[in-house]
Amino acid sequence: MITNLRQQGDVLGPQLTLHSVIGHRQIVRRLTQAAPGEFQQRAVSVYAELTQLLGWMCFNMGDYRTAQHYYDDARSPAHEAQNVELVTYILCTMSHLATWQGKPRVGIDHAVAAAVWADQAASPLARAYAADVAVRAYVADNQPAKCRQALDREYAALQAARADEPRADWWYFYDESFYWGTEGECALKLRRPDAAITALDKSLTLVNPANLHNYTFQLLLRAEARIQQTEIAEASRIIADVARLTTANASQRIAQRITSIRDSLTPWERTKPVRELDQQLAAYRPRVASGSSNTKSTYSR
Repeated sequence: MITNLRQQGDVLGPQLTLHSVIGHRQIVRRLTQAAPGEFQQRAVSVYAELTQLLGWMCFNMGDYRTAQHYYDDARSPAHEAQNVELVTYILCTMSHLATWQGKPRVGIDHAVAAAVWADQAASPLARAYAADVAVRAYVADNQPAKCRQALDREYAALQAARADEPRADWWYFYDESFYWGTEGECALKLRRPDAAITALDKSLTLVNPANLHNYTFQLLLRAEARIQQTEIAEASRIIADVARLTTANASQRIAQRITSIRDSLTPWERTKPVRELDQQLAAYRPRVASGSSNTKSTYSR
């Protein structure tokens, strides 16, 4: 059920999924109180995972303070359950949240802690994702050398993860496509749009379009790369495609990213492609036109 809820949130957005997560979390809270000793850790671990998922939903709704509350609340039961891999994942999401809010050094702190626990988890995916969030914290903090080192660690750990090995359900989204998206994002930050396009093309070839959240964020990175190349018509088309694909997805973070990238087209707003884009944004995502605060272009997923 947790996996289904995660996937539902990716496709339909957090607002349509939130109440189901809250309901299941309440049920599992009662199970942790009633479970016999031999099932106690398992029940507590499920409760921690649902609490983390609730934080993720709040994050995507733009409620960062509540997201932080639930992430903090998830970490303690994950430790209580001695689920080291889940502790790693929660710390990674805390790093993600901090970097998105423009606090990359806090993001680095959480990423470093996640890497320590990942080594104890003996999970290549845990090590890889801990490196991934470190990459984006370092690039947001303008530390390109450390960013490159973390990218290399991520790729090596990802290659060590065999496809036939069992994996925790929360890693369903994480694969080589995610790595190439991060590679592309770093190249964008360093103003290397050609390298970014190469990496993002690899990512989009591998990513599962059914994961609408990841797929559309990768497309928006590609739009940003096209803007750096002054390919305004192509960038406008991509942004319009994302707006169309996410019409039913109420993720505030997607809306923020669309607004941020549209704002970067201001020098070309009188051109035909941008005028047509504005018409499509008004039709597909009318709330985007009002803009949003707290948009961070340095961390985009």
